[in-house]
Amino acid sequence: MPNSPAPLATAAAPEHLNLPNPRHAARLPAHIGKAELSAIRHHAYALPQVVKPTDYLDERSPGLEQHLDKLGLVLLQKAAAGARPSRWIAPALMDSALAHIAAVGTAPDARPRMLERTAALEALGVQRRAGEWTRLVRQTLKPSEPGWQIPVLYRVPVSADGVWAFYRSGDRDALLAALGPAPQHPQAPALLAHLEALIARSRAHGARHLASLLPRLQAECATPQPMADLMAACTRAQDRWEHQAAELDTLEGLNTELAFQGYPDTFEKARRLQRNVTLYVGPPNSGKTHAAFERLAQAHDGAYLAPLRLLALEGRDRLVARGVPCSLLTGEENVPAPGARAVSSTIEMVNTQQPIDVAVIDEAQMIFDSARGWAWTQAIVAVPAKEVVIICSAYAVQAIENLLGLCGERCTVRHFERKQHVELLPQPVPMASLKLGDAVVAFSRRDVLMLRDQIAANGHPVSVIYGALPPEVRRREAERFAQGESHILVATDAIGMGLNLPIRRVLFSTMTKFDGQGDRTLTDSEVHQIAGRAGRYGIHEEGFVGVLKDAEASAQRTLKELLPRTPRAPSDFKAPVAPNGWHVDTIAQRMNKTRLREVLDVFMDQLRLDDAHFAVAELEQMLELAEQLDQHAGRLPLKQRFIYAQAPVDTRTPTQVQQYLDWAHNHTNAGVAGRPAFLDEVDGHSRLDRMEQALRLCTLWLWLDLRFPGVYGHVDDVIGLRSRLNDGIERQLKGKRPLAQARRPGGRR
Repeated sequence: MPNSPAPLATAAAPEHLNLPNPRHAARLPAHIGKAELSAIRHHAYALPQVVKPTDYLDERSPGLEQHLDKLGLVLLQKAAAGARPSRWIAPALMDSALAHIAAVGTAPDARPRMLERTAALEALGVQRRAGEWTRLVRQTLKPSEPGWQIPVLYRVPVSADGVWAFYRSGDRDALLAALGPAPQHPQAPALLAHLEALIARSRAHGARHLASLLPRLQAECATPQPMADLMAACTRAQDRWEHQAAELDTLEGLNTELAFQGYPDTFEKARRLQRNVTLYVGPPNSGKTHAAFERLAQAHDGAYLAPLRLLALEGRDRLVARGVPCSLLTGEENVPAPGARAVSSTIEMVNTQQPIDVAVIDEAQMIFDSARGWAWTQAIVAVPAKEVVIICSAYAVQAIENLLGLCGERCTVRHFERKQHVELLPQPVPMASLKLGDAVVAFSRRDVLMLRDQIAANGHPVSVIYGALPPEVRRREAERFAQGESHILVATDAIGMGLNLPIRRVLFSTMTKFDGQGDRTLTDSEVHQIAGRAGRYGIHEEGFVGVLKDAEASAQRTLKELLPRTPRAPSDFKAPVAPNGWHVDTIAQRMNKTRLREVLDVFMDQLRLDDAHFAVAELEQMLELAEQLDQHAGRLPLKQRFIYAQAPVDTRTPTQVQQYLDWAHNHTNAGVAGRPAFLDEVDGHSRLDRMEQALRLCTLWLWLDLRFPGVYGHVDDVIGLRSRLNDGIERQLKGKRPLAQARRPGGRR
């Protein structure tokens, strides 16, 4: 698609065109005047020819806006912070945009129609990337090995004319005719020959395990990439298979070369088991978690891997209620149960060394989470269970199937349907019209407490749930709402995960949230996860979702647009991986490095050798802590510094970071951390925010004590303080005194 500037417009002087950037008037085609430009600008939101900067570059790329300017595009609308991105158009597409307006019109359904046709194009594999239309094509190669089929995915250019015509008419038959038959992969014979060579090499090495090579090659070929990269990736896949086959035959250790050892193969116990994997797939309140616990309760031994400590506590209670003795293991506590047949733990605490009968991995769509997704990658790949049940949303299935393929494993999918319908409320709901069973959703601690104060002032008892509350308090607040002691629940998106409550209406107080970088609109997956909490089988036969009248003016429209959409996985997703002790030890020994920060830097570089499928997880906090630990506790063994670097430190609270570093320094010099000062600085009658901060210190201390026996201690005192703080927070939340305060630096959800 040409983007070069067109001849200077003569229909109107630049100053009369009212462009956001007057320089761009020189880029307009000569026949585009003020009226034509005004029509394009006015309907930019509903024109497929109009693009955003993120259609070309990642949203955090430097010079995002300047990039489109350099390409010769015309700026139609400036960005509005937290509301909408800037909008641009290539001069050569202005005639096509005007033709679209003439054909489709400007009625309110113009944008929904465009989105519907975009979805139809994506279903056919047609997408626009950096201004160019391509089509995802599949060609199945059939090697000589009996029964083997290897689908290869690749992209081919598509003429834009047929795409624009489809946007105007919606004629699918005409679109298919314009696309024509899918072309053959131009290098299919060479790729097939390469695969044949790899299969022949594998057959000679160990035909007994040959079947597990096929899903590895299928996973590589399912990722569109240049031919040279694809062949290299298939070669690496065969290398990894060869290593695993040798391990199965000889039970020898793993290959010690990081560069040629695929991440899944570092977990030898899981690879030896030939696991049976089932995905339990469905929306919230569809019964998939209940079914998973029924299966786990029947197991000889097993594990439930939860996304939150709160859900690990609930998981233990569910199993105990079914007569299954169950231990609890979270980052800060290890509570063994006599005769335990199962353990309920947080996902990060997965045991990759002890083979078990059944493992249940919950909320596996969290693998897409930028901060914690690595824990789901690790659990899915590494849990050594004969049977693995993975609970997830539908949009995560393909990514998980591909990840299992890299392990040489297949899975079956069991679908669950929601038992109640969620209906969009036609109008925003006034605050005065809130009633029993309503849940109001906000996205910051401050907003939750402000809403709590406003609703309580209207006479309603209120429960609140937000991320800074300890699980015990969240649980009590949820029970108050479930039992009708409180009428209204005010919560952050923390209710979107696992908490099954008798909510009739979910009401968004806003459709935007702060994500650590800036305010942004909620994603369709976030909306579905939260809205899915409306309605509970056997209590409310249907649920409703809407917005508060006090929300921003666009909130109702935004919810109406997002709710019907099917959530999708991030494009070009790569499973995040974080370093483990094996990585750290191997790198330190091979590279002769003693500073933790340097070892982690090497890990980030080495993993790029397999970056078709894996990406280094966001390690910014770990790297920051590693740097400080090297300075303050450099004489601790590398292994111990690595454990410290994984601690749940709130790096946005400088006082907590300093106390943590002081403890590590004391550990280095004296062998003990000393008595924690927070035991004497706060009690159950302190201000709410101070109690929350002290609870985070309690959590951090107990986390470190669990990993460094004899160094921290004072456990009874810390647990006692934690209990008093939980009671104090609950007392304040149940009280009538307003709790909202001015925004604090470093405040958190």
